[in-house]
Amino acid sequence: MVENQRGDCVNLPTVVGMTDRTSDAPRAADPPRAALARARSATREVADDLLTHLPDVGDPATQRLLDAWVEQAADTLRAVSEALEERLLGAGRST
Repeated sequence: MVENQRGDCVNLPTVVGMTDRTSDAPRAADPPRAALARARSATREVADDLLTHLPDVGDPATQRLLDAWVEQAADTLRAVSEALEERLLGAGRST
């Protein structure tokens, strides 16, 4: 529940998958830390989701190329997520 400008208590919608639910969840008063946490979570989820959507193209050579491209994209997203994790940890030490 959050109080709006008129003083009424209202429920805010929760967007699943866009907030970090771990013990090091960012404080609401720290927007850069919250943005890092959301970006870290989103890139990790997209990497995992990408690997679940592998189409079958029929041609073995094309399939190998597509599979390699998807794996490389997922690896890149994981690397971005890890870099954001390092930034987030660094931001926690500097506060």
